[in-house]
Amino acid sequence: MDNANGESGPNRFLNTRLTARTLLTLAVVLSVALAGCTGMGGLGDGGDETSATGGNGDDGSGADDVGPGSMFGDGADADDAWFDLSQPGYYAFDLAGMDEETGEQVTGRLVYDVEAAGEEMTASVNYEFGDEQYQSTVTGPADEISGQLFLTPAHAPVLALQSVSLLYYFEMGFTDPTVGNRKQTTTDEGTQVTEVTEKRSYAGLECAFVETTVDGELTQQGCLRISAGGIAPYAATYTADGDLELEVELVEYESN
Repeated sequence: MDNANGESGPNRFLNTRLTARTLLTLAVVLSVALAGCTGMGGLGDGGDETSATGGNGDDGSGADDVGPGSMFGDGADADDAWFDLSQPGYYAFDLAGMDEETGEQVTGRLVYDVEAAGEEMTASVNYEFGDEQYQSTVTGPADEISGQLFLTPAHAPVLALQSVSLLYYFEMGFTDPTVGNRKQTTTDEGTQVTEVTEKRSYAGLECAFVETTVDGELTQQGCLRISAGGIAPYAATYTADGDLELEVELVEYESN
């Protein structure tokens, strides 16, 4: 059964920030996700670099270089590639952000429940965001499940989690996030600063918390999985006026 009504925060994230940077990011995310990859690297704005400092006093990376295996999950352990809709698992995300029609702040929840059904998999999706709702159940071969789920409206919050990792890795020169990493660039919008501020944990998954500001105004936050791979368990984006546009936070996770 499929049921979708309205359009708000997550779709606003996709439909209103169609800069070249966002379009490029989503294009890469789409190609990687449909290929079945779960570990994400990053794309970013091609601004002029003005300064970069690393937590270890190096050239600004503050961490070892990240190869394709680290960013895209080649050879990663099952726990590293934590978000995998082709395997049994349970994922619950709290959502918050702006309703597109009313401009009001609303909350919601996204749940994926994937179970083995003989030689096939059954995945249930339950998505609510303000007045918007979507439910779906998909059954099929494991290698087809994730592709089908990616095409549903409920997958927009997952795009946000993937995009925040892609943006960071491109901006920081494809290096793992380390607390103290900081990079300042000049863009068309102003002076952009991306900084790794601390380590956090969401639903038992450790990550490095990253903030991006433009002229001192917060534009994006994310918590990256460091060298472990897999998409970010937390992401938040903000409008030009500083209002929360979309926040996605992993609150429950079980790998069956």
